[in-house]
Amino acid sequence: MFWKIVLILGVLGVLLGFAVAGISAALPALTDGRTSWEEAAIGIVPGVLVLVISFFIFLLGLLFVIKNRSKNRQAVQ
Repeated sequence: MFWKIVLILGVLGVLLGFAVAGISAALPALTDGRTSWEEAAIGIVPGVLVLVISFFIFLLGLLFVIKNRSKNRQAVQ
């Protein structure tokens, strides 16, 4: 059960990181230059960091969920 929670938190973190980085990267184009790339980098860098860390958390959770699922199948048989 713990690893399913880790998996869900990883997915939510990936979505959050993608949203923050994507919106921050789109700001200079959408505001017609009123937002500079240096200002947008304030959101892009943390968004990418959250995205990368959450992706590894997601992979860790997925690995253990699959491992426990195969262990449970062997115990049933």
